[in-house]
Amino acid sequence: MGVEVGLLQPFWLALLPLPLLWLRWQRHRRGMSSVVSPSLAMRYPLLPVIHTGSGVPRVPGSATVEVMISTALLLAVIALAQPVRFTGSVATTADSEPVDLVVVAGTAISMTLRDYIVGGEPVDRMSITRRLLDGFVAGYRGRRIGLVVLGNPPALWLPLTTDRAVVRDAVSRLRPVLGGRLSDMGATLQLVEQRFREAGEKVVVLVTDGGLQLGATSPLAAARALGAAGNTLYVIGIGAGEPGAGGAEQGGLIYEPIDAVFLQALADAGGGAFFHAQDTDAFSAALSTIESRHRRPGAAIPVERLVEPWYPLPLGLAMALLLLSVWWPQLRDGRRAGADA
Repeated sequence: MGVEVGLLQPFWLALLPLPLLWLRWQRHRRGMSSVVSPSLAMRYPLLPVIHTGSGVPRVPGSATVEVMISTALLLAVIALAQPVRFTGSVATTADSEPVDLVVVAGTAISMTLRDYIVGGEPVDRMSITRRLLDGFVAGYRGRRIGLVVLGNPPALWLPLTTDRAVVRDAVSRLRPVLGGRLSDMGATLQLVEQRFREAGEKVVVLVTDGGLQLGATSPLAAARALGAAGNTLYVIGIGAGEPGAGGAEQGGLIYEPIDAVFLQALADAGGGAFFHAQDTDAFSAALSTIESRHRRPGAAIPVERLVEPWYPLPLGLAMALLLLSVWWPQLRDGRRAGADA
């Protein structure tokens, strides 16, 4: 395989004719001066001694010096064009970002149940949801996040925004019964489809314990409509899945485990997946998995090529020729003096 070379700044090559034009003009001027005023020769044996001892060099008029200077200028122009040798390339991938994300947070009265254990102490579902959603938003690498309250009736808590501080503040203000004691999941999913329709493709993350649902719209039908519009619905079920896991009674509520079968069917209808957050690690892993699944290419980045600069070579030769052109008359006279001796 041959060596692949190129120029990083080829427009400098437009100056290449200038050194050649300068050389031609010098020769033309020297020819005209010889016609107008013919050179006179006078033999004087001590002339080389006088010239050498004076320390003042004669102004060079030889064709050799002019060729040296012209060649040096040509090499300088080539150096300005930055010749390089391509040694390889760096494999790069296009930047990617997740599609817009809409978080639907359940706030029913059942979110007060304390069936999570953190540091040996029971923690309610709402506190766990706020804590993990806050960490997720803080490290979110995508574009925009919106927030919807799953309630009866549902509410748009925050439109799509890139301001992470605003989203984290909205998450911190989530409280049980914020949208009522019970939930209308069908109406909530309809609200997401209608209010975020202009955003196009979206990932909808529904965080719920699947408590008692009210409303005239079937949650499964609303999930199918959301998926048919080009969106993907993921469901994170929060709470224990076994009867009695949270005790017989907490805060005056009869404990009921989440309905994993229903939530799985809901996620299937929305074209996504169901994650059961039985502990905090499972909740965090579910959020990370959802984000990593939905990354779309951003602006394409061209492949970066590795180069080895070659401009020092012509630049060094140009400097050497310029120095040689300065000392050439002395070297020439020295050779002549040695020959005459």
